[in-house]
Amino acid sequence: MSFEPIKEGPIWTYEVNDFIQLRECVENEISFIEDYVFRGQSNSKWGLTSTLNRLILKARETGAKHSSIDRFVRMHLNRFKLEIRGRRGDNPPKLEDDELWALGQHFGLATPLLDWSQSPYISIFFSLNSIESGTVFRVLWCLNKRMVQSKNEGLAEKKKLKLIFPDTDDNKRLLGQSGLFSKGPVMKAVDEWVKEQFIQSNSPVLLKIKFPADHSFRKQALKKLHLMNINYSTLFPDLLGASRYCNIVAEDYEV
Repeated sequence: MSFEPIKEGPIWTYEVNDFIQLRECVENEISFIEDYVFRGQSNSKWGLTSTLNRLILKARETGAKHSSIDRFVRMHLNRFKLEIRGRRGDNPPKLEDDELWALGQHFGLATPLLDWSQSPYISIFFSLNSIESGTVFRVLWCLNKRMVQSKNEGLAEKKKLKLIFPDTDDNKRLLGQSGLFSKGPVMKAVDEWVKEQFIQSNSPVLLKIKFPADHSFRKQALKKLHLMNINYSTLFPDLLGASRYCNIVAEDYEV
């Protein structure tokens, strides 16, 4: 089955009706899966914006004033460094800034990072995590990491969209989720960065695959993903995963 995308320069948008079409779209429209990283979101209207960007916007709305974005970010990270003293065990190793951001991301800190996975199906699972009232479509984002890394070679450090593959030895969740992070310029969503940096490109750098947000699709998709061994129990190998797995089994669909 072929799919006809809506092309907006380097961002191509597809729309599918069921899980079978979603799987066919992923496998037919992406030539080399290993060239891409993936992110699922429960609302297709949301951009690829980090929690730190949203925190800054909220601070502005409340009237908070800062001399510069860079200073705001530096103060935020330094505050986190201060607060975690004595909470990382005995003689913890020193962490670089990106490692600190990754640690904070894991524990709920607002960071400039976005979570991605090397698996499209794990990402689809996370898009099904919540039920958003009034949402028509969920979305699977597919970012061509090869093209991003090539573009980065000609950019200044602050303008790069970096893909961070953290050491997963200390984070079983990242290992189970084939996880990684993106880190781009502060106050610049990933989709905005792609539009700006590939403004003259008609090749797909970022794919946006929209699929229904209704209950019947969610029920079908979760069942299919469970058969692929993708569920909370396998993606969160801890007490949180066990609890969420039990909750989702208790819903009215079969797994």
